[in-house]
Formats: sequence, C-alpha cells, structure tokens
Amino acid sequence: MNKQYLSLGIIALILIVLVSGAYFMFFNQPQYKNITMNGITVEVPESNVTVLQQTEAFSIYNDTKNKVDVFVFDSTNTGLDDLSDAMTFATVRDTFQVGAVSQNSDGYTYNYSDTNKVYSYVTNYTHKNLLIITANKEDMIHALQTIKVNEEVNINITNETNVSVSKTSSTKKSTTTSKEKVEEREDEQVIDGWDPKEHEVSREDMGDGYEKVHYDDGYFRVVDGNGKIESYGY
Repeated sequence: MNKQYLSLGIIALILIVLVSGAYFMFFNQPQYKNITMNGITVEVPESNVTVLQQTEAFSIYNDTKNKVDVFVFDSTNTGLDDLSDAMTFATVRDTFQVGAVSQNSDGYTYNYSDTNKVYSYVTNYTHKNLLIITANKEDMIHALQTIKVNEEVNINITNETNVSVSKTSSTKKSTTTSKEKVEEREDEQVIDGWDPKEHEVSREDMGDGYEKVHYDDGYFRVVDGNGKIESYGY
C-alpha cells in the first residue's frame, strides 16, 4: 500500500514538474505586437510605445526599453516641403550604418555595426523607405520574418549596406537659354543649412529637358531645365 502511494506521489511530482516547465516556457517567450507605419506592418517587442507620425510622409517608432527603432519615410508624392524629413531619415540611416557589415542567418540578410553595437536593416518598397535598428539579433530576425507591405506597393526587397554614395565629378548641364531668366533655381536653394551644390555628385539626362540629380547621401531629385523639382526620393 505504501509503495502504491509512493508511486502516485512520484507521478504527481512528475506532472507538476512538466506543467510548471510548460508554464514557464509559455510565459517566458518574447511577446510581440504589430505596428503599422505608412503602409508597412512589422512585429516588434511588446511595449506601451506607439508610432509617432511626424508628418504625413515620415513616421517613427522609438522603444528605448527594448532598444528598437523603426523609421519609415514615404517619398511618394512628396515635394520640397518634405526635404527636412528626407534629410532626417538619411542622417539616421547613415549614422547607424557606420562600420556596418552584412550578416546572414535564418535566410535573412541584415547589417551589424560594431561601432554602434546594433543590427540594422535598410530597404525600400517603391518610395517607402524602411529602416529597422535593434540591439537584439532575435528581435531583428523576428521583425524581418513579419514585415508586411500594403498590396498596392510594389515590393523590391534589398538590404542595403554602406549606403552613402562615393563622390564623383559633376557633369551638371543647363538647358536654360540666354533669353530665359531664372531668379533662383529650386535645385540650388539652401534649406536648413543644406547646400545642394556641396553634395551633388552627378546628373543624369532623362530626356525631354529633365535631369536626375544624385547627391552623396543617396538622395536624388528630378528637375526640369529651370531647376524646378518635380520629384525626389532615395
């Protein structure tokens, strides 16, 4: 009889250990939530942080506790008024790409900067520029596994490393005739201290009097013969 009770006690103890282990495993798994930024949805660690929509084109997610940052800059239909957003995105992107080296795991490619001690992922989905920064490798992989893009966006996934463009000689051309007088070209205006003439690296003739101007931060503009900016992006 004592042996029977002893056996039942051992079985009960084993069940308690198994249930406790399952409970511990379940409740200690990382918890995630969805965030949506300008048509891009991704899962990040659970927190009370919300997406900050800086402007219609630029959104930021900044979770200092879990050390996760997500930036989305939508250059679709943007104009000169959105230049500061584009510059902010480019500055943050380039800052965290310093010393970045491409990494591959679980079928995903991303970057790691030993300088900043962070993982990063840079890409664009037809004008929707995405930057993910995290100190945790597992959070980066989980984010990449859960990226969803609005079906209306043409997906073009390319992780970028060393995104800055090296300086080359400028081949600037002007299609303005001597009879035309332009008081100030839009593509030469200094905004918030940023002088485009100091950052221009090349121009590409697109025909019909239009040129694509490339800058050393990866930014570009499409301008007409008078310097009027028709569109821009990365």
